[in-house]
Amino acid sequence: MNKIRIIGIVMLAIGIVFHFTLKTEATDFLTGILMGIGIGLLLTGRIGKSGQ
Repeated sequence: MNKIRIIGIVMLAIGIVFHFTLKTEATDFLTGILMGIGIGLLLTGRIGKSGQ
């Protein structure tokens, strides 16, 4: 497993934990962003465009 996917898993886990522990609209927005980026990194495994 490469570093980018591990970072994605960590961001996803942090987003889930914050979503269940903090209950305000601002944290809902931030946890949504964290989980979205985490899922994206987990699926793609890279940052940026491909080299083609």
